[in-house]
Amino acid sequence: MKKAVVLFSGGVESSAVLYFYLSRGWIVYPVYVKTGQFWERFEYRKVIHLWEHTRKRYPNLMPLRVIPLKAVCSRPRSINTEKQLFIPLRNLTLLTAVGNYALSKGAYQIGLGSLGLYPFPDNNLEYIKQVEDIMSKGAGVKIKVDVPLFGLEKSEVIKRFKNLVPFHLTFSCVNPVIKDGKILHCGKCIKCKERKEAMAQAF
Repeated sequence: MKKAVVLFSGGVESSAVLYFYLSRGWIVYPVYVKTGQFWERFEYRKVIHLWEHTRKRYPNLMPLRVIPLKAVCSRPRSINTEKQLFIPLRNLTLLTAVGNYALSKGAYQIGLGSLGLYPFPDNNLEYIKQVEDIMSKGAGVKIKVDVPLFGLEKSEVIKRFKNLVPFHLTFSCVNPVIKDGKILHCGKCIKCKERKEAMAQAF
């Protein structure tokens, strides 16, 4: 059977990529990379919930692997919750972090939920291809970095996958809040605004 490692953060895009492979019968190894950002302790709990929900439907979903990189990762250039956060070397860091794990599982395809919408220097196909080439040379085998959602708007992703992905369980927030013991979106940060607008357009 085909195998893929998916960078899985529990947001709209990474969840869509996860289901993209699962629904096609691939064996999927989800990976959550902890980079030391303050929202991750909340996000990770939501990721676990979504993984558990998905595992009940797809036996080809493998255990969630957590890779900690706190000691080596950069903080966002800005923590203004109304602007996109630029985290230097983010895609390179994430992809190389899962490289050896992918090799250990015989999974030579890595799924990334990038849409290519933001003008960050590491958010384009040329850059991703270069990272793919470097990883393949270093590994001695061909590694494919797959971006199946590239070029789509977030609302288009939701429209395409809304009958497949439980988007109500997805979570992406820069400043999560706790209310009555539940982890909730703050509703004010750029991630929340984008998610809300995309949901409104898709449903």
